[in-house]
This record gives sequence, C-alpha cells and structure tokens, in this order.
Amino acid sequence: MKSEFEQMVMEEASLKTRRRFLLGAAGGAGAALGGFGFSLSGIAAAADMGTKASTPVPNDYRAMVCFFLFGGNDAANTIIPYDQTTYNQYIVAREGSLSRPLGITRLRPDLLPISAASINDGRQLAFPKEMSSLKRLYDKGKAAVMTNVGVLAQPTSKAQYNTDGFELPPQLFSHSDHQRFWQLGVPNYTTRTGWAGRMGDLLAAGNNSNVSMCISVAGNNTWQVGGTVLPYPINSEYGAPQFWSSWNTNRMTAMNAMNLQTRTNLLEKQAARVYNRAINAQIDMDEALNYSLTLEGFFPKNPVGFNPGLNGDYNDVMQQFQMVARLIAAREVLGHKRQIFFVSLGGFDNHDSLAEHPDRLKIISDAMASFYQATVALGVDQNVTTFTASDFGRPLKSNGTGADHGWGAHHFVVGGSVRGGNVYGKFPQMIINGPDALDNQGHLLPSTSVDEYAATLASWFGVSQTDIPTVIPNIGRFAKPDLGFMNGIKPYPQGHSTCVSNKPCKPIGKT
Repeated sequence: MKSEFEQMVMEEASLKTRRRFLLGAAGGAGAALGGFGFSLSGIAAAADMGTKASTPVPNDYRAMVCFFLFGGNDAANTIIPYDQTTYNQYIVAREGSLSRPLGITRLRPDLLPISAASINDGRQLAFPKEMSSLKRLYDKGKAAVMTNVGVLAQPTSKAQYNTDGFELPPQLFSHSDHQRFWQLGVPNYTTRTGWAGRMGDLLAAGNNSNVSMCISVAGNNTWQVGGTVLPYPINSEYGAPQFWSSWNTNRMTAMNAMNLQTRTNLLEKQAARVYNRAINAQIDMDEALNYSLTLEGFFPKNPVGFNPGLNGDYNDVMQQFQMVARLIAAREVLGHKRQIFFVSLGGFDNHDSLAEHPDRLKIISDAMASFYQATVALGVDQNVTTFTASDFGRPLKSNGTGADHGWGAHHFVVGGSVRGGNVYGKFPQMIINGPDALDNQGHLLPSTSVDEYAATLASWFGVSQTDIPTVIPNIGRFAKPDLGFMNGIKPYPQGHSTCVSNKPCKPIGKT
C-alpha cells in the first residue's frame, strides 16, 4: 500500500504535462512583455569571465542552502567537550573555576556524545541535548561538524597575529564587517559580488528560467549577488512579490502596454527591462508554487515543551525551509538545474544572557533535520547540501551571563553527499590564552578559513578546479581547497594554485 506522500508524488507526476503547458504559456506572456531570462544572464556571465572559464554547463541537478545565524553563534555552547579532562578545561575556561560560579556551562549528563574518527588524541565531543535531531543525522552519516572556522586574510598563527604588519581581516569582531566578509568570500578588498553569486555566474547557463537560481527567503544579502546573476527575494509563505492583483487589472494592462513601447532613453529602457524581468519571474514563480507540493507535514510548528516566546522564530525558520523544499520540488517547472537558497535566523548576539541559546540551537537542529527528511522524500537528498554560517563565534570566557564577540566558530553541514558522522578541521584547545586562544578572554584563532569551507562546497556544486579561484579569490593562500567533508569532488592536483601567497588570486569586481 502506497504512503500518503507516495500518492502525492504520483499525483504531482500526472500534472507534469499540464505544468509544462502552463509554463510555456507563462513564458509566452513573458516574451510578449520583452522578458529578460536569467539563463541568458548565465550565458553572458560565462562570456564575461573569458575563455579561461572551464566550469561545464550542468546537466544534473544540485542545490545549496546557506543557513545564516545572525549575531555570532556561541561555538563553546554548541559543540562541547565530553571526555572528563577536556570537559574540565571547558568549565574552567567559561566559568573561571570548576566550582561553576556563573552556572552557565552545560551539565555533562545532559550532553549527547558523538564519535569522530578524525579526533584520535583521546578527546571526545558532544552535542547539547536540544540538538538531538541533528545528532541523529550525524550518527547516520548525513551531518558533519566543521570546527573553528572563521574569516582569515591568510593562514595565521598566534605569533603572526601578534606581529605588527601581518595582514589580518579588517575590523575584527565587527558584526556588519564579518557578515559581509563571510558572504563576499574576500576580507582584504571590496567587491560587489558574493561567492554564491560568482558560482551562479558560472553555472546559470544550465538553467532555462525567468527566475534567478539565487533565491532568498530571508531578504536581501550580499552572498547571492553575482556579476549578472542577482538574488531573488521572496516571501517564505506566499512566494513571489505580487505587483498586481485582481482589483487593479486595468493598471497592470496599462503598465504592460507602456513597457511594450520602444524607448530611446537609457534610463527608461533599463526601468522597463527591470520591470519586465520582475513580472516574468512572478508569473513563473506563481505557476510553479500553484502546482508544487506543500510538504506541510515535514515542517512542524509550535513544538511541545518549547519556549512559547520563541515559537515565532521556530515557525518562521520552518516556514523558510518549507518554501525552499517546495521550490526544489518545483525545480523542473522553474527550469532549474542549479538552485542556491538563503535562509536565516537571528538572535545570536548573546552578550547579556545565554538563556535562550539552547532554544535557538533546537531551531537549527529541528529545521535542518526536517528539511533533510523532505529532500529524502523528494528523492534529491544526494543533490542538496545545507550548511550553517555566522558572523563569528564567541570567546571561551563568559562575561558573566553571556559572551562577547569572538572569531572562530563551529558549523554544521547536512546532506546525502556529506561525509557525515565525523568532525573536520582542528578542534581547539579549551584553554584561556592557550595555543588556540589569543588572549585572556579566549578569543579562538580560526584554524580553518571561510575560503576553504566555501571552496569545498563550490567544488561539490560543480565549479571546476580551474574556476575555484574565480569564486574564492584567495584560495591559493590556503593549504586545503578541499576539506574532505563532501563526496563527489575530484582530487586537486598538487600545487592547486599559482597565486602569490600575499595577494589575491584574481580580484573579482574589485572597486
């Protein structure tokens, strides 16, 4: 007997012919309006990058989802030492002594220990209890932990950090700057494009759609801005922005007719082009969502035993991931071979209190696990990867009730192609002013760069090894363009880049 979901999939399959007809009709309407397809943007982008671009036009499907945690997630409260020796170091670093005078550290019996083949020095790590959903995926090999990641201008030791003139990222510990550096993929010069947008420029030619491959359900962002590919912000509940509705059809008809007129003024021509592009995207997005699965059952709301004051945040993130899943289900209708999504959760600027932090970790865990299960049901779990990002981490030492701005942080990667059940990177020593902590506050010096993290994801997404420096301009400064947490990446040749160690490989859109 078929499950309810299998029946829904069969019903959806029966609609494919109708969907293609409707999409063709919508495309015809768009052509009448003088539409500007994003597939044409992708072709132009490839041309702009010159003949050296070697990334092939994709003929398979893949999607990448960035889950941005705004405010700076506290790494020391997210992945926690479990072996007794390191756990004691963690208590002393956070609380000042084993007597736990502040009372903010996790109780060891509440932790969920994990195995990690990469850690062979006797240390053991654990998830906090509220991340049980993600821990189950980790145990199944579908989730990995990436430790002590941060924005770096180049590989940096503690001695180099303390050396005058050594190049560091500007404005260390600044929210706005490090959010921007994370999304741009370069911390040492200004660029108008983000690393996801640069991937889009290389890969968008595989799409045949009026809807951008870069879709945000969390507002505007720099990460998805390309040279020609632009982010398309939509509402996580309703979808595309609606320019017109039934009550103002006459205005719509008049506006569309006006935009059919020949224009000679450059400003008028550009305004018409932007309008037509938006209308065409709205038409296609509306049609796709009208016939897409809702997938409601995979994304629960208002969980039992959860802080009711944070139900709004919980429900909002579930809604964001539900919309992403719906758009993945509608990928053929949209004409997408590649999709890049941006979702987010705020509330991680925990200077004053860590009281709500466990609930926010539960939101992360439940949402990523629910979304993964939806991709399994859709049969695309091997083709979709979700990863976390955040401004920065927090120092080891608490300020009394919370923690101040830090640097290195731990992250999660989830998907069927993830080499899960393992911890990647170098997990830091939990010692104030120790080998991995810069000072008496315990600011963690990142041991893995955002560049390496992003390059690994970009390689999996289909960017050729030759074009990785186009997406991640400083990757030649770092030793590991592939951190090993993804399947399906071709090995890099020795001497993967000819970039000079103290210069970017290829400035992209430098201003």
